[in-house]
Amino acid sequence: MSEWRGSATKSFIISRRTGHGSGRLKPLPERYRMTRSTMSEAKIIYVVAPTGAAGGGMGRVKDYMLASGGDSAGRFAFRPLVTRDDRGAAFSVLLLARAVLAIWLMALRGRLAFVHVHFGDKGSAARKGLIVLAARLALVPVVLHLHAAELIGFHAEGSALRKAAIRLPFRAANVVIVLGKLWKDWLATELRIDPAKIDILYNGVPVEPMPRVFEAGRPRTLLFLGQLMERKGTHDLLHALALLPEEAGDWRAVFAGNGDIPFYRGLAAELGIASRVTFTGWVDQNGVREWLARADMMALPSYNEGIPLVILEALGAGTPVICTPVGAIPEVLEEGRDVLFVPPGDHPALARAITRLMTETALLQRLSDAGIDRFRRQFSLDVFIANLFAIYRRRFGLAIEPARRLGLPEARHV
Repeated sequence: MSEWRGSATKSFIISRRTGHGSGRLKPLPERYRMTRSTMSEAKIIYVVAPTGAAGGGMGRVKDYMLASGGDSAGRFAFRPLVTRDDRGAAFSVLLLARAVLAIWLMALRGRLAFVHVHFGDKGSAARKGLIVLAARLALVPVVLHLHAAELIGFHAEGSALRKAAIRLPFRAANVVIVLGKLWKDWLATELRIDPAKIDILYNGVPVEPMPRVFEAGRPRTLLFLGQLMERKGTHDLLHALALLPEEAGDWRAVFAGNGDIPFYRGLAAELGIASRVTFTGWVDQNGVREWLARADMMALPSYNEGIPLVILEALGAGTPVICTPVGAIPEVLEEGRDVLFVPPGDHPALARAITRLMTETALLQRLSDAGIDRFRRQFSLDVFIANLFAIYRRRFGLAIEPARRLGLPEARHV
């Protein structure tokens, strides 16, 4: 497949053809080109994602993109298009309609550079798929940024109609961004998407690394960050905590996240560990940073994931991590060096890993130091934004550079 070529005054879109869903290259319509007459007015890059507690990781990545400030020369600017918020799924129908209308109106004004769509599982996939198709109908270029953890299984279990519906947005998108090689290979083999239009982009988070010192003989705090649900292994973690031997010493566990708290609080009582377990409910980014600073370790025994932001935040905070080798996690993290891996659903193995961290202070310190080192090299927010903008330059020929070094921006939701 030919490479995308262009400059600040010339970009391209993909037209439909048979095969892997790639296409012939043709010039962008005049209204989307950057010309001298429009240089004084910034082109808009719409960032499509949910927000608030409903936004999860996708919403936070959207916030991070907005915090970058767009282009340093003011030629391009990010603007959010929210497709779901804390008012529920029904209200998302109105938000979806508003987003489509905003895209079409900005396209007619000639100010829309392209649309960056954060694409998730199930309901998110349906909403964002419509956004992708609506944008392409208006001849607007689209970057589809896949964050889904369950889409592979959802596709495999589906009917021919479901499989075709899942494939369509990926074929329509001009560029597809995925979190790891697992999804690039799946898109190429199962959905027959041209691998030449797929880029791998690892997540990054706004954490200021702070080296920590762990002392022996102190009570240990284990932290779970995320939605309380079976897919995240919440029940497995509670069962593993109930298996901890006396040698684990004095410990407590904090579950920070929304979900069916009454159910899991009841399960903790049934397992006899209710006095050691606290459920905080959903916490904002300031709360996440505070809990990571107070915890001695974090556990996320999920059944499937992308690259969880909470793991990256824990690495940057110097909080040792126990997790499962699912999604792109084993592509970027090494067992015994960066994290401790346990098989999904294996309660005894999870209990043993927790016991090791609670009793082996040297291991805690080694994982903490290694995690900070890995974070600085690969998962800082500045690295993420730099890599994202490199994709924009390579794929669309945009002369675009981050407006500022992000460091540690204020947590925000739009």
